[in-house]
Amino acid sequence: MPDVLASYPGIRIDHVTKEVYRGYLRHELLAGYCATCQRWHNPLRPRCPACWSLSVAPRPVGGRGVIHTLTLLHQGPPGVPYSPPWPVAGVELVEQEGLRVVATLVDSPAERQRVGEPVELTWIDRDGAPWPAFRVVGS
Repeated sequence: MPDVLASYPGIRIDHVTKEVYRGYLRHELLAGYCATCQRWHNPLRPRCPACWSLSVAPRPVGGRGVIHTLTLLHQGPPGVPYSPPWPVAGVELVEQEGLRVVATLVDSPAERQRVGEPVELTWIDRDGAPWPAFRVVGS
């Protein structure tokens, strides 16, 4: 497996987040799961934010959810086309109410880019590394 640090230069990676990026390299979206209270959380933390247990481990999520928030970026980092505006969605995953992930919305017609639309996980390549993205289901 390619080295996480080499694949994601410029990203602050520590002993907790390295598992998330290792998951990206496998095209696997991970979230924190607490064995004590059986709650999911994201971003990944060493301690459960619900019950404070240390019994937290990264586990894969299915990648289905609904758009909870949507932002259209008109400018940002170089290398991203901003015409039309670049959609970034806050997606609430089906695993648990309140479990959300923020990612680019791709391959989705503008008229379907709205809160409440069902989405599924896909992957995009940025600078030679995989990143999670979502697309509207059935688009």
